[in-house]
Amino acid sequence: MKKNLLFLLLFGSFYLINAQVSMITSPFSQNLTKSDLDFSGDRKLYAVGIDDKNTENYFVVSKNRSGAENDELFIEKFTKNGENFTRSFQYKLVHPINKSLAYIDNRASYIDVDKDGNYESISLIDQHQSGPESKVEKVIGMILYKNTTYEVWISQDDQFSQNHFSKNFSELPSAVSKHFMDFWNGLKKL
Repeated sequence: MKKNLLFLLLFGSFYLINAQVSMITSPFSQNLTKSDLDFSGDRKLYAVGIDDKNTENYFVVSKNRSGAENDELFIEKFTKNGENFTRSFQYKLVHPINKSLAYIDNRASYIDVDKDGNYESISLIDQHQSGPESKVEKVIGMILYKNTTYEVWISQDDQFSQNHFSKNFSELPSAVSKHFMDFWNGLKKL
């Protein structure tokens, strides 16, 4: 019993020391306001600290004001430079009807696939026809690699039967695209 406990403690310590990406939930990320980080939306939906081997970052998802004519969803990364955090990445989606874009925070992945010390991620967004209670039109997987966006999506146009890709998707390194496509294909998206 003592040997098993010692093994688990050593293994856990080794795992933590060699971790490539750390998720940090702190009072700062939970209570984050525009005065802390100048995110683009009027209201924060989600924020988490994500540190990798090379950088300290905050990942922030925000939207325009509720009740606006259209729906705007922003996904942004803020990276620490000296004492301050500056926006190092921004992704924006727009839908003509408010409350039609939904960021799905429990279906995301942050990992350093290429082992360069910087994290890569995939975030999922559901696009609804006319608000959150209406049917889903599209499910988008937004891949962030070296602060550039690559997209994969499924759509009601073909009964969600095949993957579609952004024009630049083929520029992703094969190990990165394989990792995220394996993740994407393993998800229950609807």
